[in-house]
Amino acid sequence: MTIRSLRMGATLVAAVLLLTACGGGRAETRQSGSGDSAGISNEKAAAEVTKLLAGDVEFPMPTEPVSPGTHRVAVIASGLASPGPSVLAQSAMDAVKRIGWTADKPGDGKFTPTTQAQLIEKAVLDKVDGIILVSITPSAVAAAVKAAADAKIPVVCALCGPGLPQGMVGVGNDDQAAGRAQAAYAASLAKPGDTVVVYQNTEFKQSEEQMAEAARAVKEMCPDCKVETPSLLLAQAAMPNAPIFTSLLNKYRQGTVSSVLMPFDTPASVLANSAAQMGRSDFAVVGLGALSPFVDMVGNGRPAVAKADVLISTPLYGWASVDQLARLLAGKQPWKADEMPVALIDKSTYGRYTKGNIFVLPKFDYKAKFAELWGR
Repeated sequence: MTIRSLRMGATLVAAVLLLTACGGGRAETRQSGSGDSAGISNEKAAAEVTKLLAGDVEFPMPTEPVSPGTHRVAVIASGLASPGPSVLAQSAMDAVKRIGWTADKPGDGKFTPTTQAQLIEKAVLDKVDGIILVSITPSAVAAAVKAAADAKIPVVCALCGPGLPQGMVGVGNDDQAAGRAQAAYAASLAKPGDTVVVYQNTEFKQSEEQMAEAARAVKEMCPDCKVETPSLLLAQAAMPNAPIFTSLLNKYRQGTVSSVLMPFDTPASVLANSAAQMGRSDFAVVGLGALSPFVDMVGNGRPAVAKADVLISTPLYGWASVDQLARLLAGKQPWKADEMPVALIDKSTYGRYTKGNIFVLPKFDYKAKFAELWGR
């Protein structure tokens, strides 16, 4: 999830709202669907939604054991005031304890690249053996990342965005799968001629690719739909009654828009509240991250437009990050952990999850599996 100077003022808000973004680079863009020029039917989109709502997904896991050794590491988050980076950082700390390493408490980057860079530079000066970054855009802290590389300190980056620097290992969800999940939900509701609004966010590479795929997939699944792709900067969308959403609701009057797809949950909740205040219940809002309050709006069915959310696997990413770092430190090949699957949640499936722990996770005990591989 490169930030241009125009958007630097938005960085603080943007990072607080994120849960997303790190996956690791790709050699090429993956193609989804059959490639048929007519797209796929709403029935097929509905079938995809049904599977995603069931959480019927397969998780990659390493199979080779690794000797963890004795190490001191650093865990540095974009900011700990957001539940996404906070949960991931704490999960990484739990895994650090289980593997038998030591670490100071997670570094709080306070959603400011300057602070994040200072924490990375401090870790380098402290001569830690490895670094785990959480929801930090490497290009925004390039000099500090280079200092770690020059010191031959391996770095794992969880939810940091695709296109990572050479040598850095990513952990996180598949951004294109997330965009496709949102698109499938919208297409399952759409009728020919409907308008679907897919907000684009370029502040973070992960969200940029996610929402580009969402727009493309809506066109594939509903070729007769009109897809609008306005820009959304998170600083525009954080406050109640945000003008960007008032303008949206005034532009698309009752019955003229089918779904609105959002790159993150916090602006999704702001739009849902704005719609309720204007008496609107005629379209669906689909978010990403399963963060409160939006995911609870989805579960309660209020506001009525809060229809669905994309689930990711935040606690798993913390444990996977420690495992990846162990493999790098042991000179082992890392496994593919930067395209983890996603799922969907709506009102009908909300009750299957524990409030405050709404993630799609393996059905097996992944913590015990990692501990077994570590000989712990």
